Amino acid sequence: MSKQRELEDLYQKLSLLRDEVDKLRREARLWAEKRDAIHEKIRRIKSSIHELRQRRDALNLEVKRLKALREDGLRRRSEIIEEIRRLIEERRRMRGDKPRRSRSSLESQLEKIEWRIQTEPLSLEEERRLIDQIRLLESQLEYYRRAEEIKNRIDALRGEAERLRDETLNYRSKILDFAEKSQRIHEEMLKRIDESKRLKAEADEMHKRYLESKERIRSINLEVKRIHEEIRMIEEDERRLKEAELKRRIEEEAEEKLKRGEKLTFEEFKALLEKGRIV
Repeated sequence: MSKQRELEDLYQKLSLLRDEVDKLRREARLWAEKRDAIHEKIRRIKSSIHELRQRRDALNLEVKRLKALREDGLRRRSEIIEEIRRLIEERRRMRGDKPRRSRSSLESQLEKIEWRIQTEPLSLEEERRLIDQIRLLESQLEYYRRAEEIKNRIDALRGEAERLRDETLNYRSKILDFAEKSQRIHEEMLKRIDESKRLKAEADEMHKRYLESKERIRSINLEVKRIHEEIRMIEEDERRLKEAELKRRIEEEAEEKLKRGEKLTFEEFKALLEKGRIV
């Protein structure tokens, strides 16, 4: 194969390699654009995951707070119910001490005795007898006072227990509602995490192809550099051959002129001088 044909083949190969590099650069740019677009999707998904996690954690904290309130309410209601039982038991035990007379009868008699003491002149013995009656009446009335206290206390406690029951039921309803919302948010968060992982794998594949294209470009550029060097060497050889041929022709022309006694040009003189034909 002639040097010229070899050069033509090399230049053609260079042209094909440059076309391939241009194609690979377009492909690499496309892979990079796809990768970056996916990374942007992942960034938005991660931002939404962060927001969902904050909402879920806030709901979980509220559930924890409501559970603590509900437990406290249940504990207080249990204590109240235990106090109601104790008061009912006390009232049951008091029944054996219930006076035969009604409260109004005892209070009426007590008023009469106190009025006599205040308004009538009494002997010391009579006054002592009436005071003893007052003490007896007061002890009997104490039963009714205590029974009334117990009843009022039980009624108040039952009202409080009912309020606490409604409150704890309300807490329970809210806990279930918030827990359900938290679970839904958690499930949505897991879906987006899975989607983020899937997109990351896809982006990694895009990046891999991008790197493969860049590596192929690097490899081709090395081949292009090698071909350029080969072309340079061939062209250098061609240049030297042409220079040698030109020098040979100049020498021959100078030899002819010298034989004919004609005037030499500087180049012809220099050529004969270098050849040793002129001293």
